[in-house]
Amino acid sequence: MTKHFRRVLIAVSCVLVIYIVVGGVLGEGSSTNDQTYRDLGVYSEVLSRIKSDYVTQPNLHKVTGGAIRGLLAALDPYSTYFTPQQFKEYLAHPDPGPASIGLFVSKRFGFATVVAVLPGSPADKAGIQPADLIDRINDKPVKELSAVQIARKFAGPPGTTLDLWVVNQSRGKPQKVTLTRMVLTSPPVTSKLMSDQTGYVRVATFDKGVSAQIESGIKRLIAQGADKIVLDLRDCAGGESEEAVKTASLFIQNKLITYTYGQRSPRQNYMAEPMGVVFTQPLAVLINRSTAGPAEIVADAVRCDKRGDVVGVTSFGVGVVQKAIAVGDGSGLLLSVAKYYGPDGTAIEGNGVKPDIEVPSPSQEMALGSAALVRRSQYGTKADFQLQKAIEVLKQESPPAKAA
Repeated sequence: MTKHFRRVLIAVSCVLVIYIVVGGVLGEGSSTNDQTYRDLGVYSEVLSRIKSDYVTQPNLHKVTGGAIRGLLAALDPYSTYFTPQQFKEYLAHPDPGPASIGLFVSKRFGFATVVAVLPGSPADKAGIQPADLIDRINDKPVKELSAVQIARKFAGPPGTTLDLWVVNQSRGKPQKVTLTRMVLTSPPVTSKLMSDQTGYVRVATFDKGVSAQIESGIKRLIAQGADKIVLDLRDCAGGESEEAVKTASLFIQNKLITYTYGQRSPRQNYMAEPMGVVFTQPLAVLINRSTAGPAEIVADAVRCDKRGDVVGVTSFGVGVVQKAIAVGDGSGLLLSVAKYYGPDGTAIEGNGVKPDIEVPSPSQEMALGSAALVRRSQYGTKADFQLQKAIEVLKQESPPAKAA
């Protein structure tokens, strides 16, 4: 066994051992571990056969990278392998930037799927929409990248450009789109009083400080006479889980909001903040397929606590806790070691949040197709039939007005 081949085998073995020890997908029990270690022997045999019998002298470094990527891709879209140089850069700058293009993506079935688009961002101005597929980034196929690596490629110095090949729902072939990175600012939380004393609050992302904006908006609506609230979390992705917990605490008192748990990660409960409640009257939360991450924590807490009605369609399902782990020759992993769970014990990752009231219903979606979707330009208007349904539900829950 050559020195180079030995290093390759050690690198793959290190990742496999971490997969066994840290990963939660293999379950527990000695029989499972025994089978896994037998599989490790198979990996070693395959590498040996490739080296000795392949038609040409193989590039073992490339083979190793492909094997590790495939192993992590089988876990979830976010677990990532970094080369030594990439891992060094990640540790120095875990948050890429300072500029980006305003896309939130995940990977399913090997494709990079646009989950949500930040309003006013370069991606938004270019017409990229949720459910579009990203095929390549600067001629790099996304099938070779994790969702984390894709997001890091979106980022860079302000004013620099990148090329995306986007597959739109209306076109079968990828179309090249050139975007210029810019420093992004979170769209402010908007609030307004609608008819029948219904307050409407729209949130685009849960960046730091958003919960305070939501609280201020609700207090203004209460002062204007609002006796019921619609919290619009459609197309809301990204941000911080702490902001989600603070937001849920505006409506829920002394209850579990969410918790994280993994095979080697002890359960950590996130409770509603004491004295955080500012609104106790009827509440509805709007979600759609582009609701992801912290927004799902809020919606799921409201649903599980029966604090209000969740209206719309099932959300995307994003919620993992990741840990950087050094392996082998200076390379490293960003491994998902825990998931976020709703108070009822259902993992948000991969499942999303199922609404109490589906609007449109599955049958309506099938019959109407794209016409069954509410466009973002219609949010908060009379043409917003999901909002109108939420208001109808709130009216049914509100006490009748007293006679003068």
